[in-house]
Amino acid sequence: MADGTVRRSERRDRLVMAAADITAMMIFSTALCMMIEIFIARLTFFQSVQARIAAIPVNLITGRPYGWFRDRLFTFLGIDRTMPLKMIGGDTLAFVIFQVPLYVIVLLFAGATWKQIALSSAFMSLIFSLAGRPYGIFLDLCRNLARRVLVSLWDRDTVSGELLPETGEEETP
Repeated sequence: MADGTVRRSERRDRLVMAAADITAMMIFSTALCMMIEIFIARLTFFQSVQARIAAIPVNLITGRPYGWFRDRLFTFLGIDRTMPLKMIGGDTLAFVIFQVPLYVIVLLFAGATWKQIALSSAFMSLIFSLAGRPYGIFLDLCRNLARRVLVSLWDRDTVSGELLPETGEEETP
């Protein structure tokens, strides 16, 4: 029984992390990019909305990989929740290392020259450096919220039946 329950629990935890990471990426990047696009780049509100809609596939695809990358980087660097300065450095490093190459790819697809890519990437590296820790805090908040909400929903659904040891499926009364 324990083996099936563990596999089910691990699968549930992976789904919760994916949902939290993707949601965090969607919300944070929308808010950050809209502020940059409207207040710095002077796009109209509707132009910014169009840009954010176009960015949805990228955010959907990169949300969970970024969370996984950040977790592995923190493990590699030995960063835990008791080290605030290392958390700041780790989140900043993770965000810059992960986001700048993606930004370069987006600019290449947009037809930017190497000079434009270099200038834009340098500016965005600064923005990503400033956004790294706030995003890390927001990501952790989304993960904690998702664990509480989604896990409690799953647990409520499995209380009615007992798990069968061989299959991990619920027994129906």
